[in-house]
Amino acid sequence: MIVTTIIKSIKDYDDQWFEYELSSLPRWRREKADKIKHSDTRKLSILSGKLLSDVFREYDVDPDNITFNKSGKPMIPGEAPFFFSISHSKNAVAISISNPNDNSPILPGEDKIDVVDVFKAAAIPPKSSLKSSRGLSFPSIGIDIEYVREYDEKIARRFFTAEEQDYLKVSEDRDEAFTRIWTSKEAYGKFTGTGMEDGLKFSIFHNPAVPLDVILPCCFEHNEKVVSGDRYIYTICYGVIEEI
Repeated sequence: MIVTTIIKSIKDYDDQWFEYELSSLPRWRREKADKIKHSDTRKLSILSGKLLSDVFREYDVDPDNITFNKSGKPMIPGEAPFFFSISHSKNAVAISISNPNDNSPILPGEDKIDVVDVFKAAAIPPKSSLKSSRGLSFPSIGIDIEYVREYDEKIARRFFTAEEQDYLKVSEDRDEAFTRIWTSKEAYGKFTGTGMEDGLKFSIFHNPAVPLDVILPCCFEHNEKVVSGDRYIYTICYGVIEEI
């Protein structure tokens, strides 16, 4: 599975560009942007639509054929040539595209489960109940980008596990660690297609008591990027959704 991520900032375009690109977007994306009153949020929606439309054209996919699941995750019906996820925060838009192929249909690496280190521990979420519409395992991807936000103890106590909260207390950069944990949960929720509800159910730290046969194989990749002077953390979660 090859993953490509594109990140752009609304600061890099003028108002005329946004109005021109709005007219060229697919109808459903145009209608979504038109409903947004806040100027910068509207620009984020238009830029997201532009990046997505460019990918559709590259793969010769009709953007008007997009469907949405119950949580609002956009999907390409039928045999999709690629899988994608979009996120935006403050002034930045990020889109990740995965290109599954016959030689590597599930994950890089020889093992079925291939998980990168997250805070020096394996991040292995519980298995998802999401099922393939084709009755087979299929690839998926989720991305979340966040402007590096100030550590918020109230949010951490409400949404993070005790282990995650303990990690934050000893972190040299609490703001970065807080944002990484949050983006991990958001990206996983997009990966499964169930939203943040699924992301809040697991710890970013592996629980050794969980047997491997109930593990959903996926990878997390964490990156930091400065976009037009602003510091962001983005996390990508990708792998395969298995029917159970």
